[in-house]
Amino acid sequence: MFSAETIITIIAIVITLLLLIFAVDWRYFRDWIVVFLFKSVIDFAWGSPVVNLKLLDYPIRLLPHYYNTSILFELWVFPTACILYNQVTRKRGLWPIIYYAAIFSAVITAIEYPIELYTKLIEYLDWSWFTSFYTIMITFLCSRAFIAFFRWGCNYFGCK
Repeated sequence: MFSAETIITIIAIVITLLLLIFAVDWRYFRDWIVVFLFKSVIDFAWGSPVVNLKLLDYPIRLLPHYYNTSILFELWVFPTACILYNQVTRKRGLWPIIYYAAIFSAVITAIEYPIELYTKLIEYLDWSWFTSFYTIMITFLCSRAFIAFFRWGCNYFGCK
């Protein structure tokens, strides 16, 4: 029989794939690829030091001999959530951008915290749900600032 960790991993992979296929507005393909890659790089660069500083641990993870972070979350689930966040806030002002960053962060934290309590997918060492909430929110806002800068640069320099 499958463990809870395996079931959660499979569900996360499938739901993320379905969201990418059915929820993302692919007319803005260039923007979403940029967001996905930016978010992946930021998460991967930030995630390794967090684990190495013993703030978080991922006892059960994909490719454990090569990575000490959760590559499923940092390179698949979180960048996809970031695409959805940027899609929702694409034509919105500053306050909705902040509001939606808080909502998306709260949802991710609300899913992560019980996973931390009841599985071995993530373990808080010197971390808390609130630390997850605000760091996730900061990274959503950074991705939104980056895509705004990217769009400005494309418009300014005449990228097609």
